[in-house]
Amino acid sequence: MRKWLTILLYVSGIFLTFIYRYDILAWLRQDHNLFLGFGAATLLAMFPPVPYKLIIGIYGYAYGSLAAAVICWSASTLAGAMIYGIVQHMFQEKARTYLASVPALDKFTSAVQRRPFAAVVLARLAPVVPQMGVNIYAGAAGLPFWSYLAASGLGKIPAIALYAFLGGQLLQHPRSAWMAILVYVAVLALAILSLRPRSFSSKKD
Repeated sequence: MRKWLTILLYVSGIFLTFIYRYDILAWLRQDHNLFLGFGAATLLAMFPPVPYKLIIGIYGYAYGSLAAAVICWSASTLAGAMIYGIVQHMFQEKARTYLASVPALDKFTSAVQRRPFAAVVLARLAPVVPQMGVNIYAGAAGLPFWSYLAASGLGKIPAIALYAFLGGQLLQHPRSAWMAILVYVAVLALAILSLRPRSFSSKKD
């Protein structure tokens, strides 16, 4: 019963956030209260009505690039930890049974569990990987919490810094925005090249 209630509350949160997404975004553009802004950023990270990249950009426009980056990084990391905790404590047994029942997923999970930190950092860096999926998978696979949290925090930095900068500077300094994108791509490429060869090695830490 408690699991179904959690699912119902989560789905309801997504539904309500989607319905009022324009009101929330309009409020974010107008309000500059850091405490309320942090709470809203956490809520929007847990129940994303629109891509979180857009939220970061709006925060950059409303609060400035640096403040927006700090708020969104902290909020999304907290939201990820909460989703991880919900999945691990309420759904992990069924989730791990499912992962083990699919040979490809079971093999992938075994490789990730050998290098959890590097795997999570790579997942956070990859623009095409759904970030909510990383939170859910980490809890389902039972990855070490502190390793997951640290890797999440590290892996989120480049993208959040980029979108916060774009939100705060794109209209005023378009050339600087293009330079920021190039720096982001370079950092992303270097990080992936340095981490990937070791991420799924057969040796344990």
